[in-house]
Amino acid sequence: MNHTIKVLGIFFAMAMPLVGLSQKGIVRGEVIDGETGEPLFSANAVLKGTMTGSTTDFDGKFELSAEPGKYTLEVSFIGMASVNITELEVKSGEVNVVNAVALKPASNELGEVVITAAATKNTAAALMTLKKKSTNVIDGISAGELKKTGDSDAGDAAKRVTGVSVEGGKYVYVRGIGDRYTKTMLNGVDIPGLDPDRNAIQIDIFPTSLIDNMTILKSSLAELPADFTGGLVNIELKDFPEQPVLDVSIGLGYTPSMHFNSDYLAYEGGKTDFLAFDDGTRALPEGGDLDPIPNPVDPQFSDQDVNNFVSDFSPVLGAMKQQSFLDFDLGVSAGNQKALESGNKIGYIFSLTYKNSTKFYDDVEFGEYVRSGSPDDYELEYTTTRKGAYGDNNVLLGGVAGLAYKTQKSKYQFTVLHLQNGQTQAGQFEIENSGTAVGQSGYQAFSNNLAYSQRAITNVRLSGEHHTDDDKWTVAWKLSPTFSKINEPDLRTTSFTITPQGDSIFSPGAGGTPKRSWRDLNEINAVAQLNLTREFKLFERSASLKFGASNVYKRRNYEILTFNLQSFGSQPSFSGDPNQVLIDENIFADGPLYYTAGQGVPNANEYSSNANNTAVYVSQEA
Repeated sequence: MNHTIKVLGIFFAMAMPLVGLSQKGIVRGEVIDGETGEPLFSANAVLKGTMTGSTTDFDGKFELSAEPGKYTLEVSFIGMASVNITELEVKSGEVNVVNAVALKPASNELGEVVITAAATKNTAAALMTLKKKSTNVIDGISAGELKKTGDSDAGDAAKRVTGVSVEGGKYVYVRGIGDRYTKTMLNGVDIPGLDPDRNAIQIDIFPTSLIDNMTILKSSLAELPADFTGGLVNIELKDFPEQPVLDVSIGLGYTPSMHFNSDYLAYEGGKTDFLAFDDGTRALPEGGDLDPIPNPVDPQFSDQDVNNFVSDFSPVLGAMKQQSFLDFDLGVSAGNQKALESGNKIGYIFSLTYKNSTKFYDDVEFGEYVRSGSPDDYELEYTTTRKGAYGDNNVLLGGVAGLAYKTQKSKYQFTVLHLQNGQTQAGQFEIENSGTAVGQSGYQAFSNNLAYSQRAITNVRLSGEHHTDDDKWTVAWKLSPTFSKINEPDLRTTSFTITPQGDSIFSPGAGGTPKRSWRDLNEINAVAQLNLTREFKLFERSASLKFGASNVYKRRNYEILTFNLQSFGSQPSFSGDPNQVLIDENIFADGPLYYTAGQGVPNANEYSSNANNTAVYVSQEA
């Protein structure tokens, strides 16, 4: 109860400013240089005919409060033509956002020129200016454009960027180049993905309501990581939401052949599979990491030791039919900012995403093919085909929480990201091996394949940005450790070879013996960056000198443990039901079945590695 009171107290405190200003409205906005797209520091924003005004901070942001009514907002800066925002309506207790007011140099002939315009509600112009003036090839989508499109997450939004495609709604490909050559960054910091075979993170977990902008860099800069060639996707989350955000979304998906299908294949797993993690049901049995494991051949183990070890393995080796459910997803995101009495600001963002999707294919086929034995025959012939049904349930649970604190010259941000992904797969396949292909014996088998994959990634980022009084020096630093874990516990393959007489047996030379394995990968990725920028004039043009350093430390531990089911003597009679294989009377010493380790000593599929990458750079832009 105490924890609940604390959480509610925090949200109540964040909402107090809006309550206190219930008789007034708030105007927030951003001022940028129309030539460069950069934010303007110390620009003036004044409501004409009143004493109400404000100046922009180093991000070009301003905030002021006023009585309800319609006003003209004048935005000005020394040497720039002023802009008047007319018909600006201030409502009681509400926030009116004026984004990306672009100021351009005043005419030399006419002096200051006043431009009258309606209030703008998007930052597309700012992004376009940035693209024009950028020293590298850049594209992207702004927060204003995201509001127009109505896309729910970053995966949908990325599809609208020229030259970008999104695989499966979550993996970004730039210019058609594969995932291996594309990198994903969050708030300018590299974070590894959930898949060891992919270089990018799943971007569909970021709701668009919390995205400030998403940029696609198609060429490199000195300050960017050097390990990408195709493109780099940088997602910038809002640190100070301009308006209070509270979004709740619910989605349902239905495919007639896949959902509410009573032939859907699954298997008995853990009670927490729907939350994307295993509850220990698939845990490695005690003694499974020993060398040797308990077996009847080694005299140091008693019959009871072997029996206890084998009995610790789950007897579930076969898939079962059950009815599939709809795809569904839930999302909650919130954000706000508060102005403190000191004039500083504090802001927060929060997002929780849950997605559960189901796929079922009742007629899948996999094949293996080789060249024939004749050197003059170029046709491929099959060696083995697998035909059958396959069910897949994928659960993604993701959360993002961020806190930011801003003074007139500095900004501090703390963000925590956690993603949890669980995938359950079950399949039943009829296997046919060719007796005429080179090196093949020719057999028929029936296989049950069961798999579960659990992936988790946690990223913590602490960063700061500081400006000198004259705004000529900028110092930015970032510290960001990432902890990722990939576990594939108890992957099970059980293949019965069918004899000419119709019996079901385990045959090493044909369908093989039952096999199960545990795969584990743990990785730590720690990033530290320091960047300094000096603004100055070069040949009467604005220029900047950038230099800095970064250090990336990675450590990875990887292991695969495999276990093969063996028979101490003749095999028992099998009914063909894989769930009847590990019944009590078949397990050693009541029966002949026991497990042997499938890996050698040392384990060829086990390693620990680390990498340390330190880099420095210097660059100049003019």
